Amino acid sequence: MRHLFRAGLLLVAILVLVFVVLRVVPAPDFLEEFGFHRSESVANAEQWASLPIQYVGSSVCFDCHQDNYALWESGNHKTVTCENCHGPASAHLGTGAPEDLDISRELCGLCHADLVSRPADFPQVDMNVMGGEEACVSCHNPHEPRAGMPPEVPHTLEGRGDCQVCHVSHEPLVIPPPQIPHDLEGHLECPACHGPHGIDADLIPLIPHSLEGRDSCLVCHSANGIKPFPANHTGRTTATCTTCHKVQ
Repeated sequence: MRHLFRAGLLLVAILVLVFVVLRVVPAPDFLEEFGFHRSESVANAEQWASLPIQYVGSSVCFDCHQDNYALWESGNHKTVTCENCHGPASAHLGTGAPEDLDISRELCGLCHADLVSRPADFPQVDMNVMGGEEACVSCHNPHEPRAGMPPEVPHTLEGRGDCQVCHVSHEPLVIPPPQIPHDLEGHLECPACHGPHGIDADLIPLIPHSLEGRDSCLVCHSANGIKPFPANHTGRTTATCTTCHKVQ
């Protein structure tokens, strides 16, 4: 017990010594200058209060930017204030001068670069791979990143390595597959943006017979044939049947 008593006395002595030292040693000049010392607390508060207001809050953006505000308010970025990306808005609000917008990949990477420290379910990408050198906003609307995203492929890509077989077709189809609405320069890997989801390949009927001796599928499969095809196949020719349908 005696050693515990001695240890207790030593601890008390250290605490008293530290307290006395902190009270006796004068505060550094920088503490006095910036007002952190207790005697300067009032002046410190007044100094902060005298600083000009730079941030005005997202609510004031609504008056002039209603469309973008509505998109932001209903989107995934609603927890990110306008000024987090656009910077302080007081000068813009006062003069109405256009802002210098930062649309760099680096800005988006501050939140979305792939980091081990971030939650696994947080949207993050490898900035060295995703999108090449293009600005993120060339595909993503910054006010709601999922708005206007490239449509997902409504079928699996198994056995369909070349998307352009159907989607850059020059056949005179009445109801052709949707055409690609952009150039393909630097975009040869369609699934990199569009992603395969939806219809299971097993749902696409297989051809239950060989095609030997059958030069035209439309002899049997047409509006007036033995087994009519669906209305959304109108205008398709024999040449396109095996693009989707495989022989069983």
